[in-house]
This record gives sequence, structure tokens and C-alpha cells, in this order.
Amino acid sequence: MTMDNTQVQAGDDDLYQDVMSQFPFLNGYTHFMLGFQLDSDASCNAIVDSLKTGVQRVIDKVPWLGGQVACESSPEGTATFRPTAWPDGLPVNEIVRLNICDAELPPMAELLRTGTPVSVLPASVLTPWPGLPQPHGISGPVPVLAMQANFISGGLILTISCHHNIMDATAIFQFIRLLTVVMNNGEIMTPELDQANRDRRGVVPLIPRGEPVKNFSHLRRGPDYVQRTPPSTSRWCYFRLPVAAMPRMRKLASRPQRTISDQGSPAPLLSDNDILSAFCWNRISAGRLGRGAMTGGQKVGPASTTKFNRAIDGRVALGVPPSYMGHMVCHASTRLTLQQVVTQPLSTTAAALRRDLNAANTPWSIRSYATFLAREPDRSKLLYGGSFDPNTDIGASSLVTDLTGASQDDTASGFAFMSLGDLLGKPRFIRRPDLPLIPGVLYFQPVENGAIPILLCLTGEDLDGLKKDRQWTQYMEYVG
Repeated sequence: MTMDNTQVQAGDDDLYQDVMSQFPFLNGYTHFMLGFQLDSDASCNAIVDSLKTGVQRVIDKVPWLGGQVACESSPEGTATFRPTAWPDGLPVNEIVRLNICDAELPPMAELLRTGTPVSVLPASVLTPWPGLPQPHGISGPVPVLAMQANFISGGLILTISCHHNIMDATAIFQFIRLLTVVMNNGEIMTPELDQANRDRRGVVPLIPRGEPVKNFSHLRRGPDYVQRTPPSTSRWCYFRLPVAAMPRMRKLASRPQRTISDQGSPAPLLSDNDILSAFCWNRISAGRLGRGAMTGGQKVGPASTTKFNRAIDGRVALGVPPSYMGHMVCHASTRLTLQQVVTQPLSTTAAALRRDLNAANTPWSIRSYATFLAREPDRSKLLYGGSFDPNTDIGASSLVTDLTGASQDDTASGFAFMSLGDLLGKPRFIRRPDLPLIPGVLYFQPVENGAIPILLCLTGEDLDGLKKDRQWTQYMEYVG
């Protein structure tokens, strides 16, 4: 079964070029995988056909999803990215691909029993192209979207690959939501289609010249900037935090806060995300400080600066619905010394994270960020999220906000809306594959079987330290 993708109408291409996604670093793919348990008599061909039909129904309503990514360079060196129509005269864009890989991966039953560690999810098998930060390596048209149906014994691992200059994680989950609607014989609502096909050029109003703009010059790569490299022992690893352990972590963060240069401002309300981020920062930093981790040829010490970067979905601050399918990510950065992160109350660190996130997550700040990007003559010289030392810093992205009400049935998690029709039903897990390394990052994923899967890319020394850390293991369970 082939897919005759509806073309984006001529002259409409510029509608889908936004501002906030125009980082060269994002010129590649991000991958999410949904794991489904299947009956022994399930038909691979029937499942693939149902996926192709469902994807085509979505593309009929959101045509740019079936297109390619156009990249245009300016004389100054800046590239711009936008989705455009699939070229005429070339083979059709086969979005859904079949891959039988039961010889390369364990059976689904074993994956579920062991918690689905990232070490048994090879990207070379499960993804159509490498993921960021590695270049995709595609020589022809670069698809906006691809799906690879990886069949293993007793199950399906469905990889959804989206070009990150075009779609952020919220947009990917919205695509899954639309696919869920059509694969359950529903009709996509008009407001969702309006947002999916929205003119991206005015979603973030740029600040007129002459008006105050927040300073984002720290994103520029300085002439003396040196990219720090971590030891070669870095690897991806999953831990899981049982939802039942979260009240104890909240209690741990309930101690009185100490002021950190906040001019006596009242203590902010803390989210579960704030507390969990502070806890991870605390324990990873304690291990690094305790063993004297190296950076730039020197051991880190108590006065060494550490940064925690948090990805922000700018939709809420700007009143943009979550059904908008562009790229709306910016960052909040918190800088402290290792001694502060390790020794001060967890509530103090969480409050610092919350204050910096609140300051970054305002209409003026996000508009300033977009304005800075739009005015920058050569974005190839920008650092996505700013300078980053994987030996001391942490970058976090999260699909977890507040776990109040989350339970074993995952009704408060990202799984609640997912069911891809009668043949597949609801996924048993969401994972990322064993991708190219991005040392120093962690991802908080939707609640699954009463726990939050946490994916970290750290040095072997960092990970070994966490597995031996009594405070960490009071809350976290090792998956691998």
C-alpha cells in the first residue's frame, strides 16, 4: 500500500517557517518509540496497512506533515528551515516503513519484564536515520516525518521520527493524538486543524526595534569558547521513580529555604518538576564533587559553577494552544556553585530553579528570544541553550509537571489519550532508543506503570556513583 501525500498548496510554504526553531543544531531527527504487546496471531501487514491509512488521513488534513524540509542559506551563513511540498517526479514519500527485527531484539515479554532498558534498543535497528546530535545523512529530500514499524516477538516498537527544526516534542505528541483520533474512526476537530495548519510567522510577535529586548547574547559562541568533552565512558541509562515515592521527595523539599540573592522575594510555589530536577542536580553534583570530576584538565571543586538548563514550552506563556504543531522551545538556566547545590536544602535549589523558570517563561522573555534569533545575522555561531560543560552541567527536558492524581493506571500521564485502534490498542511504554550521545542531559518521561522513566546520558563514573548513592537509591530504581 502506498501513500499519495496531499501537496502543500503552492505559495503556502512560507506559512510554516517559524522563528524559534531556526537553530542549526536542530537540523536532524528526534525519535520517540511506542511499545505495543501483540497477540501471537497478529498480522504485521494488517497493522502496517492500518498505520498507513491512519497517517494518510492525518496528512489529508495537515498536508505539510507529508512534505520535505527545505533548507535555504543566506550570504551571511544563516540557514532557514521550513516544511515544503514533496518534490514532483520523485518516488512517493513512504512515511510508514516495515522492519522485522525479532532476531536483533529480545521478545516484548522480556522487555516488559526488565523495564525496557535503553541498552537493548539499538537506534541502528529501530530508527530510519540517526538522531540528534548526529547528522541525518539523507542525500535526497528530507522528510518532515517518518514512522518505522519494528516487529519483534510478541510485539511492535513503533518509532516516530520528526525533524526537530519543524516539530518539538509537544508537536510530536499532538501528531500522535491526531493519529489516535483517526485510527479510532473519529474526526479531527476544526480547532485542532486550525492550530496544526496555523501561519507560524506570527505565533510569536517580534518586538519592534526601539523597544526593550531581553539580552540573549550569552547564546553567541565567543572567540575563546571551547567545547568541553566528557570521558569516553558516557552512555544512556534509564532509572525509574515510583510515583508512590514522590510524597517523600516532596517532604524532603519542604525544609525552610535559604535566600539566594533573591532580594527577599517570597518563596515561590514548587512543582513536582522543580523538586525532581533539584534532586537530580543535587545527587549528580554530589557524585561529581566527591570524586573530583575533571573538566578542562582540572578537578572541579566546591566553588566550581554548575548550570542546570531546563527546556520550556513557550505555548502557555503566549496563550498558544498545545495543539499548535510548530517549535516553541526555549530554555531557563540556573547557575550555582557545586557546594550550593550539594549542601543547601533541596527546597532552596528547587526555588532557584522555579524563579529562573518563571523569569524565562514570560511573554516578554519568549518574544525577546524570538526577536534575538530573527535579528541574528549568522545563527550558525549560536549555541543551543548557551554554553554547556557536560562535566559539570545538566540539561533537562520534561513531560512531567505535577504528579498529583497519577497512579498505577496512568490516568494522569501522557498515555491517557493513546490508543491506536483495535489492532494495536494502548502502548505499554514510551522510550527513546540508544541514540548518539548527548552527555549531561536527562529526560523525564510520562508516567508508566506507576513510575516515571528517567533517561540520563552521563559518564560511567556518574552512573556508577548514582547506583551506589544511598539517597538516590531511596527513590530511584535502576533499569539500564
